[in-house]
Amino acid sequence: KKKYLLLIPFLLFITSCDKDDNTTPSLKEQTPAPVLVDLHEENKEIAKDGDIVKIFHLNDTHGSIEHLPSVGEPGMSRIAGYINSKRQEEQTNVVLVSSGDMFQGSLDSNINKGRLMIDIMKEMKFDAMTIGNHEFDWGVDVLAESAAYAMEEEDSNWRFPFLAGNILNPENDYDFGYLSTTFNRGPARVGIIGATDSSVYKSIDANIVEGYKFDSQTKMVVEEAKRLRQNGTDLVIYSTHTGASSIDKKIIEEVDVVFTGHRHIDSVESQTNSKGKIIPIIESGSNGTLIGEVNFIYNASQNNFQVSTYQNIQLEKPYIIDEEVEAIYNAYLDAPVKDGIVEADSLRQLKNDPIGEITSDSEYVLNNKINVNNVRKMFLQAQLDRFKDSDGVIASFYNASRSEWSVGPITYSDIYKAFPFDNATIIVEADGQQLKKWSTASVYLEGYTSANISSLEVYKVVTSTYIINNYESYNYKRIVREESELFQRHIFYEAFKNVSGPNPWG
Repeated sequence: KKKYLLLIPFLLFITSCDKDDNTTPSLKEQTPAPVLVDLHEENKEIAKDGDIVKIFHLNDTHGSIEHLPSVGEPGMSRIAGYINSKRQEEQTNVVLVSSGDMFQGSLDSNINKGRLMIDIMKEMKFDAMTIGNHEFDWGVDVLAESAAYAMEEEDSNWRFPFLAGNILNPENDYDFGYLSTTFNRGPARVGIIGATDSSVYKSIDANIVEGYKFDSQTKMVVEEAKRLRQNGTDLVIYSTHTGASSIDKKIIEEVDVVFTGHRHIDSVESQTNSKGKIIPIIESGSNGTLIGEVNFIYNASQNNFQVSTYQNIQLEKPYIIDEEVEAIYNAYLDAPVKDGIVEADSLRQLKNDPIGEITSDSEYVLNNKINVNNVRKMFLQAQLDRFKDSDGVIASFYNASRSEWSVGPITYSDIYKAFPFDNATIIVEADGQQLKKWSTASVYLEGYTSANISSLEVYKVVTSTYIINNYESYNYKRIVREESELFQRHIFYEAFKNVSGPNPWG
C-alpha cells in the first residue's frame, strides 16, 4: 500500500488570535505542515442522486472499551456493531472521526498505553483522530509511538492518522500529527483537517510539553480548507479538541461540518455562513455514551452534497455486537499485566477481583453512592495516612476524582477509573503563608487547618507532580522527594489491601 505525504509550501506565523492562548508566539519560519493523501487508494465512484455520506464522530472516550450499562457506556464492540450496520445500508458511505482523548481513563486502555484502543480503532476503520490534551499524559515519546503504531499495517489492513497540524516541537517540526488527510469515500472526495486548540494547553502537565508550541489554528485551517476545495474536495471536515465557542467564524466560512471535544457535553449546534450554508458543530459527550452522526446527501441537479440531518445518538437495545472488536478485547483481557506495584495473571483478574469493600454506613455514602467529591476526600485521607508518620506530612492535596463509586466491593478497575493519570507522588516543603494560597482541595492532619497554620513555620505536604507543575508551582519552598513510580491509584490500592479488620471507610 502506498502512502502519499505532501508538504504544503506556505509560511505559518503565530497570530495569537485564539482565546486562552497560553503559548509563546514564534516569528520563526516553520516547517510546512504535513498532509496525507489517499492512504488507502480508494477509487471515487460516480455520484447518484440521493447518495449518502454518513459521518460518525466520537470524542473523549477515555478508554471506555467495556460495556458498562450501569453508567450508560455501551463499550466499543457495540459502537462498532452499530456503525458497521450503517455501512451495509444502500447508497450509504461511512466516514469515522475522533476529536481526541480516546485512550487515557480506564484500566483496559491505560495499562497498555492505548494500544488496545488503537487496535480497536483500526478494526473499526477510523479515518482520523485529532490529538487531545490527554494524549500527552504518557509523554511525547509515547504519543509519537502511538501515532506511528496507528499508521502501521503489519497486523491490520487498515491504518489511520493522528491529526494536529498546529502542534510543533522545539525545533519547529511535527512529531505526531498531520494537518489533514484526504481520500475518496464512495462518490465523495473527503478531507479532514485536525488541530488541537491552544486553550487546552494548560490542561497538560507543563513539564511534558515544555518547548512545544500550540499555534493559533484559524489561519492554518482556513488556508488548508481553501486548498482542499481547489483540489476538488467535496466535503471538508474540521475536527478539533476544544469547545464550539472557540471556533472562529472564518473557519465556518470554509468547512462543511465541525466536530469538537474536551468539554464532555452533548452539544448539537449550527451556524449559517455568509453563503447561507448551514454548518453543524457537534460534540458527542464522553465515554462513548453518544455518537455524533451527520448525513450529507448528494443533489444531482446541483452537483453537490448537502447536509440533511445532524444529531447525537444514544445506542438502544437490541445491541449489535461486533465480534472482531470483542475478540481483540478478549485477547488483551487474558494477557498478564503489571501496573507499578500492582500485577496479576490477567487483565481480567485485575479488573474483577475485589480488593476491598465500602459499606452503606460509611460517612462518605449518600443513597448508596460515593460521589466524586467524596471519592476524592477518601483518597486525600489515604494519601495523608500513607505519609504522615514516615515523612511527617501535615496535609494532603489533590484536585479531583474522575468517577463515582457504588456501595459494595471495590476493584482495582474502580480505583483506576477514578484516578487514571500517571501523576507521580511528591512531597514538598512550604511555609504557612504559601500553604494558605493553595487552591487545590486538601485534607489536613488532625489539629491543623488552613486557618490555624503558622505563616512563618515550614510544613511538609504530599500531592502530585501535576498539581505542583500546573497549579501550585510558586507556592512551595523545595521538593523533599518524588516517588516517580507511585501514582494516586497505587496509594489507594495499598490503603484497601493493607487494612486489617473492618474497611476504614465502612
